Amino acid sequence: MEFPKEFFSEEVRSGFTVPEMMKRAWSAELEVLEVIRTLCLSEGIKWYAFYGTLLGAIRHKGFIPWDDDIDICMLREDYDRFLLCAQTKLPKGFVLSGIYGNEPRLWKANMEPQARVMADENVYLLPEYMSRFHAFPYMRIGIDIFPLDSYPSEKKAQFEMVSLCNEIHFIAVNWEYLKNKGQLEKRLEKIVSVTGIDMEGLDEDGTINLLRMTADRIVADSEGGNEVFDVLYVKPPEDINEYTEIKGLNMEWFGNGKEMTYENTNVIVPDEPEKILEVIFGEDYMTPKKFEAGHDYPFYSVQEKAFVKMLKESGVDTPVDEFCRNWHKMIGFG
Repeated sequence: MEFPKEFFSEEVRSGFTVPEMMKRAWSAELEVLEVIRTLCLSEGIKWYAFYGTLLGAIRHKGFIPWDDDIDICMLREDYDRFLLCAQTKLPKGFVLSGIYGNEPRLWKANMEPQARVMADENVYLLPEYMSRFHAFPYMRIGIDIFPLDSYPSEKKAQFEMVSLCNEIHFIAVNWEYLKNKGQLEKRLEKIVSVTGIDMEGLDEDGTINLLRMTADRIVADSEGGNEVFDVLYVKPPEDINEYTEIKGLNMEWFGNGKEMTYENTNVIVPDEPEKILEVIFGEDYMTPKKFEAGHDYPFYSVQEKAFVKMLKESGVDTPVDEFCRNWHKMIGFG
């Protein structure tokens, strides 16, 4: 993809300063999105901008200034088809991470419930990586893909399903902690009694991934009506009397989707994005809230510290932004 030089400059958008490195992260993510788009087009798979990316497309014609990732979604049928295709048909340098990855390394690379397509650090050396991703230096750039599932309409059944899936995911993510506290075996026994899964012969990595896959299939196989949601992220209370039932999204709102401007490219948004945004963000979704970024913004902060250390150990005493800014000159493409 081509980006004008000025795209990578620090910029104030809607009163929020978007740093130079975030612009590089955005461009790298758009490169991953293009890979996903190409595969989906060739396989006839529908996808849509979702969450903050959908809001950004409608409200900002691009990224929300204080957002640092791209989120897309697929209805479950398309999601499952994508998982199968991605395991073998992604181009070299890109992999599917999460529970449907091809090896334990990729299971551990993404411990969230949803799939993620990411650049594979086992393929790229740093010079190749930075040249491919607009001088963005932090490995594993990728995009989350959220499955949208139907769900039981009856409150008790819905509560029991999301509670079970949350418990399974909690065990998988907190495996070592629960083992050290002596709580793991008892909690696993309860899951086995409810789901009937067979963990015989599996090592710890295999067992953890089987648990996570079980939660995904429980949701995928649930029977519901015409409403869907990112069910795996519903956080239920302990008491059913305090449980608020899912306010879902009508499948008809998605349709074939339509192209909409997003930075210097396009994304596909659902046929009726306004209805979806109102459910997710509320009626005033077009009004920007307090300028705060979420989930440990920026996502590359930990890698940044390690990269600074690496540069210094290599004898480079240049700030990271300056190093990246001059990258193409350094490799002879000034």
